[in-house]
Amino acid sequence: MNFSSPTSRIEDGLFLPEGASLFTRLRVAVRALKVLEKRPDDGIAAPLFNASLDGDVFQRLCSELAKSEDGRELLAARPSLQGRSIDLDALGRLPAGTLGNAFARYFSDNGIHPFESPYEVRNDVDYLVKWYRETHDLHHVVTGYATDAVGEMELQAFVAGNLGLRTSVLILLFAAVLRPHGLPPFWKYARRLRAAYRRGQRSEKLVRIRYDHFWAATVEVVRQRLRIPSSTPARA
Repeated sequence: MNFSSPTSRIEDGLFLPEGASLFTRLRVAVRALKVLEKRPDDGIAAPLFNASLDGDVFQRLCSELAKSEDGRELLAARPSLQGRSIDLDALGRLPAGTLGNAFARYFSDNGIHPFESPYEVRNDVDYLVKWYRETHDLHHVVTGYATDAVGEMELQAFVAGNLGLRTSVLILLFAAVLRPHGLPPFWKYARRLRAAYRRGQRSEKLVRIRYDHFWAATVEVVRQRLRIPSSTPARA
C-alpha cells in the first residue's frame, strides 16, 4: 500500500508523498491534527489526517465492502454528502424521526454546514477516506452521541471499535493528555469511552451503507440496519 494523498497544503506542512515512511505519516498526522484543533472542518487537513495514518485500514475496508452487494454499489456509485450534493431544506421537510429530517436538524441545531472538501478521488481508497469524513455528522445522528466535547470523544471511541482507525485512537490520546475544548479529566468519562468502544465493536461498519437511500426511513430503522445496540451512556 502506497500512502499518498491527492490533496496537500504545503504552507501548513500538509503533504504526504508517495511511499511515505511511518515517521513521515505520523508527522503529517500530527500537523493535520493541530490544524483540526483550530478548524475542525478544514477540508484538506481532515481527510489527509485519515489518509496519513489509516490508508491501509481503508484499503482493507474497501476489500471487505467489495464482498457485499451494498458495498460494491457504494464503491461503484461513489455518492457524496458534501453541501453541494444535498438539499437540507427538502430533508428538513421529511417527517420527524426520519434520518433526513434528523440530519437537517443536526446542522440547524448546531449552527454548522455540511462538510466541503477539495479532496480528489483517484481510487476506491481515496473515495472511502472522503466518504468517512463526509458521513461524520451522520455518525452522530445514528449513534446518538452528542456534539459536545465528551460526545465527540465517545464517537471516536465507537469508531475505534467499529472501524479500527488509528486516527481515532490518536485523537483520544491527544484529548486525554492535552484536554482541549474544556474536556473534563479523562477518568471522569473513561467508562463512557469503554462502553462506546464495545458498542462500536458490536455494530456493522458505519461506512458500509448509502445513507442517501435511507433519508425517508426512521433513524431507528437505520440503527437496526447497522445493528447498533441501544445504549444509555454510562455516567461517571
